[in-house]
Amino acid sequence: MDTRRWLTLALAATILMAATFTGCRGRSGEVEEEATVTPIPTAVVPSKPTYKVQRGPIAEEVKFTGRIAPVQEEELFFRMDGRVAKVLVKQGDQVKKGDLLAELEINDLLNQLAQAKVNLEQAQLQLKQAEESAAGNKAQAEIALEVAKLRLAQAKAQDPSPSVAIAAANRDKAAAAVQRAQAAYDARAQRPGVAGSPEAAYLLQAQKAWELNVQILEQEVKAAELNLKKVEAVNPVLAQEVAKAKLVVDRLEAQVADARLVAPFDGEVTLVAAYAGRSATAYRPVITIAAPGALEISAELTSETMQKLSIGQPCSIVIVNYPTKEFHGTIRRLPYPYGSGGSSTAASAEEDRSTRISIDDADVTLEKGALVRVTVTLQKKDNVLWLPPEAIRTFQGKDFVLVLEGEGQRRVPVKIGIKGEDRVEIISGVTEGQVVVGP
Repeated sequence: MDTRRWLTLALAATILMAATFTGCRGRSGEVEEEATVTPIPTAVVPSKPTYKVQRGPIAEEVKFTGRIAPVQEEELFFRMDGRVAKVLVKQGDQVKKGDLLAELEINDLLNQLAQAKVNLEQAQLQLKQAEESAAGNKAQAEIALEVAKLRLAQAKAQDPSPSVAIAAANRDKAAAAVQRAQAAYDARAQRPGVAGSPEAAYLLQAQKAWELNVQILEQEVKAAELNLKKVEAVNPVLAQEVAKAKLVVDRLEAQVADARLVAPFDGEVTLVAAYAGRSATAYRPVITIAAPGALEISAELTSETMQKLSIGQPCSIVIVNYPTKEFHGTIRRLPYPYGSGGSSTAASAEEDRSTRISIDDADVTLEKGALVRVTVTLQKKDNVLWLPPEAIRTFQGKDFVLVLEGEGQRRVPVKIGIKGEDRVEIISGVTEGQVVVGP
């Protein structure tokens, strides 16, 4: 709506109001009294809170809740998704190490495992038969080698050299007789010499035959040695088949173990969250086992909290059921990497992530499962300047406060120290007694 039109409407409204006022006169001609206009109250501007810089003690603390739990406790879970086939325990049952507690539906997996075991047994049987056959062949080859060596030794022992010597002596005697006869009859007569006699030819053949026999026997020894080496080795393919079958069995057995929950130690079932026919999610705890014995505090903490803690730090403890009494304890264990970590078992598959706190008071009676509040004092100072956290402002990573000065305010940068739950140490920037304006 433009200005001219607005002014026209305003003028018409004024004329109408004047006519109405004139028409309101009574019969006597008197004008009726005008109604009093109620004044609109001025809006109240809220005042900002102020805080005085004070001096006193301050402490940086970490507070968290936990519960009373056995010192040795395991949360058990399946390592694969599936449907629960059976749960064999209930809360409060006592179990022994190795007892089967629950199992997923794994009939098909069990059938595969049974077939794999049959295949492994067959491969092992074939390998055993081959090894037994090789052992028999080896024994025979060793015997054949020994016989060949004995034959060779025997042949070498039958050296014809002595016979050759005797024949040579006979040859010499014959030669002398022949010479005498020739001298008497015909000194020049042609007669066969001793060298060409049958005895000499026989001796030469005997020597050659002996040498050839020794060479043959030596070759037989070598052949027997080669045969022995050949039968000593078992077909490596059979051993590989056994190894392959064993790997299949191991893999299937591991899958079956992933689908079963087994008690890691003797103890009591303290929690059962698995039911037959319902689905189970891998690595989600469904059964908790606690060993009998001492109790302590167990707490599941955030990484930010655990970064501030260390093993051996003292703690103050308040049991919720007895809030008026304070007990004392010590941080016994922090999970890795903040501490040495917890133990792991075949059933749990991963490290215990709880923080454990021992209770030092000997006269306290603990109830398993009771809630507790734990306070750990990280650092503490006395007689320091402090302000509440809401009095301190931050801009671009720098801390400052607004100090009240008369009717005005002055921005003052401050350096802070320990941060407590309800107060923050002021190292520099303000003095005791100054008033700070809150946001």
